Amino acid sequence: MKRKLICVLLLGVLFTGAGLFARAGAWSAQGSVAREFGKTDAILDASDNFICVLRFPKTGIPEVDRAVYDWAGTAHKTAKEQASGTDSEGKRNEGAIYVGYSAFLVRGRYAGIEETGSLSGSFLAHPADIVKTFNVDIDAKRLLTSDEILNHDPSRALVLLRGKIAKRYPDMPDILADADETWLEHLVIKHDGVEVLLPRGEFLPSYLGLQRFLLTYSELGGFLK
Repeated sequence: MKRKLICVLLLGVLFTGAGLFARAGAWSAQGSVAREFGKTDAILDASDNFICVLRFPKTGIPEVDRAVYDWAGTAHKTAKEQASGTDSEGKRNEGAIYVGYSAFLVRGRYAGIEETGSLSGSFLAHPADIVKTFNVDIDAKRLLTSDEILNHDPSRALVLLRGKIAKRYPDMPDILADADETWLEHLVIKHDGVEVLLPRGEFLPSYLGLQRFLLTYSELGGFLK
């Protein structure tokens, strides 16, 4: 009963737009939140054993909105399915997924969107990062590819990324030796450069949490050439 009441209150706060994610940075691990593009939409779901608060921007660009909502819908469905089972002792699972977003308007024509948050539950040993990025050419009404963002030179970006990781964590040469283009999966364009997001435990040790590395446009040899 107490959990039901908490869920109802949570949804009530969200529907009144009280800025929950701006006050709960631990949920999204994204620090200050920028909402420079799109209008906030959300998937909200609450039951006895599951809570979902998943926010994302509605952009008005069909290709972008389909991609964002398809991703959000899949994340919600997957998390709910994981929370619907039972553990080895027959006890019902519990789970929660919290995701917020930032959206950056870049040079008046482009936008970078980052979705960050976490999935936690009795079926996980520790919370898992949720990370997804989208980059938009607003005038052309389409998504940008990673190749376009990196000026068709991902090797240059990878060298830059390795160097920045080595500078921040000089004791990880063995890990960096295996770094390849999969490390560049989560890219988001921002005002000063392209930020690379590395989810917790996916490439670097889990105890470091979500990591961010900015590759400036000057370092990359220009902006979307």
